[in-house]
Amino acid sequence: MSKQIKIRRGTAAEYETFVGAEGEITMDTTNKTLRVHDGVTPGGTILAKQGEGMPANSDYVIGFQTPSSSNNYTWYRKYKSGWIEQGGVCTPSGNGDFSITLPKVMQSSNYHFTATFIVSSTGITENIVLGIRQYNTSTKEKIYGRVTGIHSTWNGTGAWPFNWIVAGMVQ
Repeated sequence: MSKQIKIRRGTAAEYETFVGAEGEITMDTTNKTLRVHDGVTPGGTILAKQGEGMPANSDYVIGFQTPSSSNNYTWYRKYKSGWIEQGGVCTPSGNGDFSITLPKVMQSSNYHFTATFIVSSTGITENIVLGIRQYNTSTKEKIYGRVTGIHSTWNGTGAWPFNWIVAGMVQ
């Protein structure tokens, strides 16, 4: 048979003057909350119930994906409001063309796309500014484009991968 455990409890009025022992947890029977005590503070500290304790307009992460080999090293953070940030790594083809499949479908084609190229030559990693000549966001789940070089060492091979980030509203 299981054991029943009861903790000390009292009404909100009783907590106005009650000082619990350091580390003690008690139950407020009026507000149906737990209180944590420090041995000094009358009433202790009220622990919030689910959905309480945050301003109504707060936004917070409700879903995420960690990069791994099974998801082609893509990631995302989805917020309660519908805002999403997602990204990954893309290696263009030999002529600079690229296609990115987003982990989460965007609400519309109105989103922000950023690409940052990091090239390692002679063992030194440097940030290289390269132009995305065009990119197409006519679909909500893919980005297509072509990389064009504006750095003197770009040889057009398309071998330089880039980190990409998309931010906007998700479906």
